[in-house]
Amino acid sequence: MSQEANNSEPKLLGLMAQFDDPDSLLAACEKVRKAGYTKTDAYTPFPLHGIDEALGIKPTILPWIVLTLGIIGGFTGLGLQYVTNADWYPFIISAKPVWSLPANIPVIFELVILHAAIAVFIGMLFLNKLPTFSNPLFRVPEFARATDDKFFLTIDATDEKYKPNKTRELLDGLLGQTDVIEVFHDPTPAELPKIIKFVGIGAAVVALIPPILLWRALYQTSTVPRINPIRDMDIQLRGDTQTKSPVFADGRTMRPRIPGTVARGEWVDPIMLTGIVPEAGEQNVLFLQDEVPPAEDEEKPAEEEKPADDQPAEDKPEAEEPADQEPMADAKAAEGDPAEENPVEGEAPAQPEEPEPNWVKIAPINVTNATLERGRNRYNIYCSVCHGLAGDGDGLVSQRALQMEQPTWIPPTNLHTDYLLIQPDGKLYNTITHGIRKMKGYGDQIPAEDRWAIVTYVRALQKTRTGTPEEIPAVEMKELEIKGQ
Repeated sequence: MSQEANNSEPKLLGLMAQFDDPDSLLAACEKVRKAGYTKTDAYTPFPLHGIDEALGIKPTILPWIVLTLGIIGGFTGLGLQYVTNADWYPFIISAKPVWSLPANIPVIFELVILHAAIAVFIGMLFLNKLPTFSNPLFRVPEFARATDDKFFLTIDATDEKYKPNKTRELLDGLLGQTDVIEVFHDPTPAELPKIIKFVGIGAAVVALIPPILLWRALYQTSTVPRINPIRDMDIQLRGDTQTKSPVFADGRTMRPRIPGTVARGEWVDPIMLTGIVPEAGEQNVLFLQDEVPPAEDEEKPAEEEKPADDQPAEDKPEAEEPADQEPMADAKAAEGDPAEENPVEGEAPAQPEEPEPNWVKIAPINVTNATLERGRNRYNIYCSVCHGLAGDGDGLVSQRALQMEQPTWIPPTNLHTDYLLIQPDGKLYNTITHGIRKMKGYGDQIPAEDRWAIVTYVRALQKTRTGTPEEIPAVEMKELEIKGQ
């Protein structure tokens, strides 16, 4: 600052009045406001209720800033998720829509809170003109008691109503006022001290070191190991996946699960899971997967075309069943065909068939109306698309395939076929679990109890075709007669 500036008279910024109690300050604020002054402020050692109304301070616009930024954040989160999930990466999972509002609420909420918090922080600093490193009031010795036991009222010299003599007379006439103090502009230079400049430059240089090291590690190679201050997370006594191990006889670190083990507290009756009554020796519950339907042009022996009269009913092939039809559990493979006594000359002898497991005859669950309703619901979701709502094998998928004349399509099984009527519940459950031929298994999608519920519902569907009047309870039979059915 030049010598001329130092010798010039300091600029007057305003007048400040000192009070001994909060009531005097409130009364003074009321009089100043009614006199028409607007550029005023009050300073108290503690929060004083009513001071804003006394000074005529208008409500801050900070809430509107927060609301605006919050709405912007909400729509930002909404749009970002819509673009990424519904436009750029549209994945269909379990027939759910690629985009729905409820699933996106958490991210929208987080971005609303984030933008609102940023608006509060930055808006408060901006509206309060912060940071302010120096205030002319700090140069007034009496103002130091503003944090202790004194109360102050200031009037800015830039106020439209400000008149040097008239404003002073107003403050002199306020009750309880002890003195009127003139506040002048701070003449000290606004430049930062050199020590602060040097510290700031040094901090900036130090802050550049980590990004430079990261860039060097990312784009350059090194012949020495990287610096690892916490080594116990990378170097520890453990067995990594897909590595050799000298501990075990097979030399593998990854250990297979011990057969038959389940997690503690999650044991389930094997009959419930497999549909097979446990016997001595292992049961091959996946044997249905190996069944292959006979080729259309394959020559069948005479015994197959016309079964003997003493042959069991379950071993007789269905005359009405097309050769290329896909049953839920094929009669031949499921019930077993008798071995041919006289194979065609030149053909290899037939392989011995695997013995049938000891299937559960009746579903091992308590069948109630709720069970049947649950089975109907699960059947309509997973089974009806192929087998049809009534189980006739005329689901929408099958109708579409037949309409398009797909050469590899095998029509689904009619669940009212005779051999399925006498098939054990456990075998039907096994087919639902593991699938058969082109029918996929639903063991991973449908819980065991729901699979058994589907079995009971399939039995109920079959009963709608095979039931007799004698099997209907008398009360319900009476109601049907009344209704004329």
